[in-house]
Amino acid sequence: MQNKGLITAFAIALGLASLYQLSFTWVANNVESDAEAFSAVDTTRSKSAYLDSMMSQEVYPVLGYTYAQVKDWEMNLGLDLKGGMNVILEVSVKDILKGQVGNVEDPVFQQLLESTDAQMSKGNADYLETFKTEIAEFNGEVSLSERNLFGSYGDDGVYSASDSRQEKNDKIIAALERDVEAAIANVFTVLRARIDQFGTTQPNIQRLEEGSRILVELPGVKDPSRVKKLLQSTAELQFWNMYEAAEVYPFLLAADAKLSESLKREQLASVYDASEVDSIESIENDTSYVANTLSDSLSESSPLKRLLHYDNQDGLLGGTRIGWASISDTSKVNELLSRPEITQLLNRELRWVKFLWNNKPEQGTDQLILFAIKGNRDNTPELDGSDITDARHEYDDRNQNLVSMTMNVSGAQVWKRLTAEAAAQVPKRSVAVVLDNYVYSNPVVQSEISGGRTQITGNFTLTEAKDLANILRAGKLDAPAKIIQADVIGPSLGKESISASINSFLIALSLVLIYMFFYYSRAGLAANLALLLNMFFIFGILASFRAVLTLPGMAGIVLTIGMAVDANVIIFERIREELRLGKGLKAAILDGYKNSNSAIVDANATTLIVGIILFTFGTGPIRGFATTLIIGILTSLFSALFISRLVFERRLARKKNISFASKLTANWYTKINFDFLRRRKIAYVFSALVISVGLFSLFTKGLNLGVDFVGGKSYQVRFDQPVEVGDLTASLSDQFVDADGNKFTPVVKTFGDANQVIITTNYTGGESGLEEGEMELKLFDGLRGFFEKELETITEFVNYDNEVAVGLIASREVGPTIADDIKTGAFYSVIFSLIVVFLYILGRFRKWQFSLGAVTALVHDVLFVMGVFSLLDGILPFQLEVDQAFIAAILTVIGYSLNDTVVVFDRIRENLGARKANFAEGVNKSLNQTLSRTFNTSLTTLFVLLIIFLFGGEVIRGFMFALLLGVLVGTYSSLFIATPIMYDATKKNKN
Repeated sequence: MQNKGLITAFAIALGLASLYQLSFTWVANNVESDAEAFSAVDTTRSKSAYLDSMMSQEVYPVLGYTYAQVKDWEMNLGLDLKGGMNVILEVSVKDILKGQVGNVEDPVFQQLLESTDAQMSKGNADYLETFKTEIAEFNGEVSLSERNLFGSYGDDGVYSASDSRQEKNDKIIAALERDVEAAIANVFTVLRARIDQFGTTQPNIQRLEEGSRILVELPGVKDPSRVKKLLQSTAELQFWNMYEAAEVYPFLLAADAKLSESLKREQLASVYDASEVDSIESIENDTSYVANTLSDSLSESSPLKRLLHYDNQDGLLGGTRIGWASISDTSKVNELLSRPEITQLLNRELRWVKFLWNNKPEQGTDQLILFAIKGNRDNTPELDGSDITDARHEYDDRNQNLVSMTMNVSGAQVWKRLTAEAAAQVPKRSVAVVLDNYVYSNPVVQSEISGGRTQITGNFTLTEAKDLANILRAGKLDAPAKIIQADVIGPSLGKESISASINSFLIALSLVLIYMFFYYSRAGLAANLALLLNMFFIFGILASFRAVLTLPGMAGIVLTIGMAVDANVIIFERIREELRLGKGLKAAILDGYKNSNSAIVDANATTLIVGIILFTFGTGPIRGFATTLIIGILTSLFSALFISRLVFERRLARKKNISFASKLTANWYTKINFDFLRRRKIAYVFSALVISVGLFSLFTKGLNLGVDFVGGKSYQVRFDQPVEVGDLTASLSDQFVDADGNKFTPVVKTFGDANQVIITTNYTGGESGLEEGEMELKLFDGLRGFFEKELETITEFVNYDNEVAVGLIASREVGPTIADDIKTGAFYSVIFSLIVVFLYILGRFRKWQFSLGAVTALVHDVLFVMGVFSLLDGILPFQLEVDQAFIAAILTVIGYSLNDTVVVFDRIRENLGARKANFAEGVNKSLNQTLSRTFNTSLTTLFVLLIIFLFGGEVIRGFMFALLLGVLVGTYSSLFIATPIMYDATKKNKN
C-alpha cells in the first residue's frame, strides 16, 4: 500500500483529535455525576445549584479549563435526548414593509401585498423576493417613489430626482432589502438578549437559511407556555393619558341603544326583503318575529351590556375602569365597539379614544377590565419604550412585585411634563402603561415625577415581574416574530430516549461484531477493529463540528454500523474469490482491495449523495440524521479501505496467517447458480400486484399524515393507568369548542402501551386564537379525570414509581406555513434524489439502461414502502405516521437500495468487459457472484435495524419499520427489478 506512513499518521492524528474533543464530554459528565451525588447527600442544595457554583471552577486541570468552558466544548445532545424546547420563529417581513411605506392604505401597495400573499400560499419561501417579483410583474409600471409609497427614501439619499423610474425602483428595492435585513438582525439580537435571561444551560439561537426564520433551543425548560409568550412579545411599551369612566359612560349608553337597533335591522333583513323593513315596530308585531327571527342575544335592548358590564352595581368600576367582561367575550366587545355606526357616535371629546383591556384577569376570576385611552390623530403615544434605558424587578414597601424603569434625558423630560399635567387636574388623573396593546398598570399620578424613574405595578407574580423587566431591558422587536414550529420534550422522556438509544446501540454493535468474527474469522477481527475506530471517529468529529446529536442522529449512527460493514464485506468477499482462484494470500489481498475499490466508491458515493440531499432539504432532526449519515459514510470508507489493510499488511510483514473464513462458512454461497433473469417476469408480476394494491390504498385510504405535513398540534400524554381512546376523544371534544359552538374532535391513538396516547388536533379556539397556555388548560380539563392520582397541572412532569413520567411528556406544534415548506422540501428531495442518481449512474456506467434500471428500482421501492404504510396503518400495534422522519427513511432506503444495485452493476460491467460470457450469462453470473455480499450486508443491517426497532423506543418505531421494510425491498429490487430492467432495456435496444 502506497503512502502507508502518511495514512498511519493521519489515522493517529484523527484519533488524537477525537480523543481531545470527547474528553470535554467525559469531564463534564464526571462533574455532573458529582453534582448528583452531592445533592443526594445534601438535600438543601439542588444539582443545578451545585453546577452553577462550579461554572468558574477549574475542572480540567491538564488544560486549565473551567466547568463553563468544558460545557461549551462538550458534545451537544439534542432536546429529544435531554429534554427542553425547540422553537422556530418567523419574523413578519410583511409588517416590516408596512413600517417602511408612506401610506399603508394605498391601493397599489395593498394589491402588491395581496398578490404576494397569494404567491406565498402556493409555497414560496421568501416574502421579500416574492414581493419584488410581484412589483416586476405588476400590470403597468409601479413607481415606488411616487404615490407616497417609499418616497421618504428620496430624502435619505437613496435615489435622486434625476434618476429614471426604473433606477428609482431598483435603488428603493435595494434599500428595502437592507432595511428588512437590519430589522431581522435586530429581532435576532433582541431575542438573544431575552434568552440570556432565561437561565437555561447552553441555550442556542441561530438564523436559518430561510432569512426570516430563527431557531431557538432551550434545554431544560419547564414552562413552555411562558417561553412562547416571552419570545413572541413585541414589547411595544407606550404611556398614554386616560379617560375616567364617568366621561365614557354616556357614550356606552348611546352605543347600546344604537347597537340594539342596528342588530335587529340586520337580523330582520335576513328574513324579510329590505323594502319590507320600513320600521322595526311594524315588523315586531309579526307573531313569528321573536321565535324565528331574533336570537336571544339580540332580543334584549342592550346587546353591549350583556357582554360588557359597564355600570357600577358590583362595585368593580369607577375611576378609569370603564367596564369588565369575561375573557371569552372580549373579542365580541371589540367587534361591537369598532362597528362604523358606533364609532360615529364618538363626540369631539372622545374622537380619538382607544379601548384596551388589562393584561391579566382579576384575581380568582376570568374577567378583564376595559380602559379608555386618550389617543390622538397620529396614534402616537406621549412616551414609548425607546426612551427606556433600564428595567429591573423590585419590591414595594408592602413586599409586592413591581418593575422599576429608568429613562434617558428626553424621556425624563416628557415623563415630568406628563405626570405634572395629570397631577394638576381635579380629580387627579391616571397614566396608562401599555405593553403590546394591553394595560399593565394605570396608577393615579399624585405629583410630578422628575429624574426619569418610574414604576409599573399590577399585582404581578415574581415570574411575571421578572419577565416584564427582561423584555423591557432587552428592547422591542422591530416586527412580530410568530412561532411556526415548536417541539417540547419532557426531561424524563429525554432520559428514556438516551437509555433506549444506548441499549440498542450496544446490542446492535455486539451482534455485528460477533457475526463478523463468526463469518470471516481472524479477518473479521480486523473489520471489528476498523468498525470500533469508525464509531470513535464519528463521535469525535461530531463533537469537533459542534454538531447536535439527536435521536434520529443516533439512529443514523447505529444504521451506519450496518452500512459500514458493507465495505469490509465487499473487500473480504473479493479476497475470498481471489484465494479460490489459487492466488497466494498477499496477492489475493492486494487484488481484492484493488478490484473492490470501484464498487465501494460507487456504492458509497450514491449513498453520500442521498445524505447531502437530506441535509440540504431537511430541517431539524432530519439534518441531524443526515449529518451522522454523511460523517459515517466518510469515516467508514477510510476505516475499511485503510485501517483494516494496515492490520493485514502488518501481519503479512510478520509472516503470520490471515484467515478470511471459518471452517463452517468457507464454502457458503460458492456453489449457487440461480437463474435470476429467467424468473424476472414472476418478480414483475409480484411487484406490480403489491404496488397496485398499495396505490389503491393510497388513493382511497391515504397516508396517516402527521402534523409536519398538515399543520396542527400533537401531544404525547402518559397516564398512571390504562385508558380507553374513545373516552379520551369524547372528553376532549367537549373542551375543544370554538365561539360558534363547533366541536373539534381530536385524533387520539394509543402510543405503545395502553397508558400512553398521542393526541393530534387543529383546534385553535376561533379566529383570534388561543392565548399561550390556554390549550394546555383545556387539554388538562379534558384529561384530568383519567389519572388515578391527582395532578396539579398537565404540563408538570410528575414522577411516580421507577421514575416514570406522567402527564404531558412531549408536544409538537407546526404552523401551516412551515407544514407547506416541509411538504415542498420532501417532494423536491425525493425528485432531486432520483434525478441526481440517474445522472451519476449514467456518468459512471455510460449507458442509460443502467440508469433506467436503478431509477426504476428506486421508484419501485418508494411506492412499495408507501403502499405498505397505507395498507398496514391502523392494523399494526404501533403508529405508521408519515412525518419528516418517514421522508428521511424513504431517502435512506433510496441510498441503501442504490448501494446494493451499484455493486451488482459494477460486477456486471467488469464481467462483460472481460468478455467471458454472453450478455445473459454475464448478468446472471454477476448476480450470483455478489450474492454473498448482498446477503451479508443486508443481514448485518437488518440485525441493527431490528434491534433499534425492538429496543429503541416507541418514538422511532415507525421510522425503524420503514427502514426495515426498505432494506428488505431494496435487497429484493436490486436482484429482481433493477438488473432485469437493465437487461430488458439493453436487449430491446440491441434488437
